[in-house]
Amino acid sequence: MKLDFDIDKFSGNYLLKFNVDQFKSDIDHKMAITIVTCVSLDYDLDPELEVEDMQDILDKTLELGKEEFTFEIGEDGIEVDI
Repeated sequence: MKLDFDIDKFSGNYLLKFNVDQFKSDIDHKMAITIVTCVSLDYDLDPELEVEDMQDILDKTLELGKEEFTFEIGEDGIEVDI
């Protein structure tokens, strides 16, 4: 799975940008969840994501006509930006 991994130079938050074309099966959803979980552990966070949650994010992204969504992970928690 390809994704864009960046660190915001002002906040220090991690930015994980996923493209919707990377998701073809439940295995891809699980891989994305594993990546988000691994990065979240740096801040002692547990995203508690399930495959259904990732599918909901993907569906909302497509509904809005977007091609990517971003997880922002930092001291204040985890946010999803579409």
